[in-house]
Amino acid sequence: MAKIAIVTDVNAGLDYLGYDPQIPTLRSIINFKDEHYIDGIEIKADEFYERLSKEDVIPSTSAPTVGEAMELIERLISEGYTDMIMYSISYQLSSIGQMVENLKSEYSDKINIYVVDTKLATYMQGYLAIVAKKMVEEGKSVKEILDYSDYLIKHQHAYFIVDNLSYLVKNGRLSGAAGFVGNMFKIKPILELNKEGKIVSKEKVKTHRRAIERALELFLNEIGDNKNVQIFVFHTLREKEALEIKEYLASKVDTPLEIQVHMVTPAVGAHIGCGILGFGYFILGE
Repeated sequence: MAKIAIVTDVNAGLDYLGYDPQIPTLRSIINFKDEHYIDGIEIKADEFYERLSKEDVIPSTSAPTVGEAMELIERLISEGYTDMIMYSISYQLSSIGQMVENLKSEYSDKINIYVVDTKLATYMQGYLAIVAKKMVEEGKSVKEILDYSDYLIKHQHAYFIVDNLSYLVKNGRLSGAAGFVGNMFKIKPILELNKEGKIVSKEKVKTHRRAIERALELFLNEIGDNKNVQIFVFHTLREKEALEIKEYLASKVDTPLEIQVHMVTPAVGAHIGCGILGFGYFILGE
């Protein structure tokens, strides 16, 4: 009988749910010059963004190592798991998923490894892992879980607005960034995670307020009359505005599901900075 483990990486933001989802997580290192911290263990989001707002430094991140991934896989094998499904941050933003995928053949006689390129980050990525874990608990098969994950990935979208493009440009996470550099402080682009999982500019707007308004307009047009929709609002040190956006969306979208507000985990925040506001959705199906 199959015993299925759901695994993710720290970019999924599962440390900030308010409860332990019992999902093993590969963790990145946050580097402040010569200081190194394990995300979610040695540094939490509040402390991280407080430092970011006060210090003139753009931190970097180090991905989990092959050794750490192997240690996790071997632990799951020792615990009797027959299958492991890894929900990875977008392959366009990090090589974590590919790294785990490269271990499949090494363990093929001991455990079946499946890696899902979520094409996402933050709790949009984490939500896929949470849904998969619930499906495991309901007795669903690997195929059923992977099929529904694929459906959700094809029926989602996320927008966000950043205060300072320096982080995305310096860390190479913004696709087509060359055109922004000379204009970096004159525009507030609406950014999106596109269908390939890249961060790209959707539209260029002159003020932060107008960027939020326009992104919400695009967002609501996409959701349309869908009722079975899960909406998320994300922020870094902008909780008040995030809650205001939650209330606004709740007044506009006829869904029985509560709109969730989440802090962006440091491993992602290192690449996008403080003052982020974003929102994303999944159409859950019939």
